[in-house]
Amino acid sequence: MKSYAERLGVLPILLLGGGLFVIGILAMGHIVNNWWPFDVSRLDLVRATALGRADAAALLEAANGEIVFAFLALALVTVTGLALPLVFILNQRTLRAESHVSVVPSFWVTLRQAMWVGLWAAFCVWLQMNRVLGTAVAGLAAVVLILFEALLHVRTRVTDEAVKG
Repeated sequence: MKSYAERLGVLPILLLGGGLFVIGILAMGHIVNNWWPFDVSRLDLVRATALGRADAAALLEAANGEIVFAFLALALVTVTGLALPLVFILNQRTLRAESHVSVVPSFWVTLRQAMWVGLWAAFCVWLQMNRVLGTAVAGLAAVVLILFEALLHVRTRVTDEAVKG
């Protein structure tokens, strides 16, 4: 007999991922359209930006840190929601290839891996705000996060084997 999670399949993950994506997009739209990210006394930066003379460091120094942090957090939530179904399907296919049966991946592992994707995207957005994002930097950040997840995966396997045997 199939468990409840196996019968539902990808539907709860799709709903959660879609919900996170929609909430993130709507909240980001609200921040972008309704909040002023700069101190009013630094309106000279707006003109310098329009003329192409403002540098990224001066813009981020004048920005309201809470608004930038909220924007980056919402970028993390949005990309996590977008990546959640993809990570679930990749985990399901990987587990099926290893055990040759239909296996439902752990929800918390799937969520953690999707959050790594969201964290990587938010980090890349922050680097782009500073005008230092490059292919090598983005790739290096991705490799570091993938290695960290691999170490967590190895640790989980060792712990499971120690409990079983």
